[in-house]
Amino acid sequence: MSIVDDVRATQADALKAIEGLTSSQLEAPGTIGKWSARDVILHIAMWTGECLKGFAVWKTGHDYDWNYAKEYLMFNDFWIKSCAHLGPDQVIQMFNLNYSALLNELTAVPEDLWKSRGGSPDWLSGIAVEHARQHIDKLNDYRNKVLHKISI
Repeated sequence: MSIVDDVRATQADALKAIEGLTSSQLEAPGTIGKWSARDVILHIAMWTGECLKGFAVWKTGHDYDWNYAKEYLMFNDFWIKSCAHLGPDQVIQMFNLNYSALLNELTAVPEDLWKSRGGSPDWLSGIAVEHARQHIDKLNDYRNKVLHKISI
């Protein structure tokens, strides 16, 4: 499977994990620690946005310097606080915009550039796919718990 396929599948799986949840269920704390499902989707969206920046640099033939992100907890807290005013629909829209933009960037790269750079950078799959999938697993657990309560 290519990085494009992996990113596309990750986006679809995240959306499926929250499908059918109400706004109040999306905003209820406790999906991952104190985070709500909405916060988790925001978190994935924002790191996907960071991938967009990194990929823009990668396409120029340079390696992206991720040292600024060593304090990732600070970024997470900042994003959650600064986007607190956004409702679930707006966060989902941001998630879709960032994933769609990343997919557009990935599909626009000519094959010779992929070859000359040795394929996609490891951090791209690590953040946009593997990291996201860890959170998607938690979203699925939450969704199953919530929907199970409803069906009883």
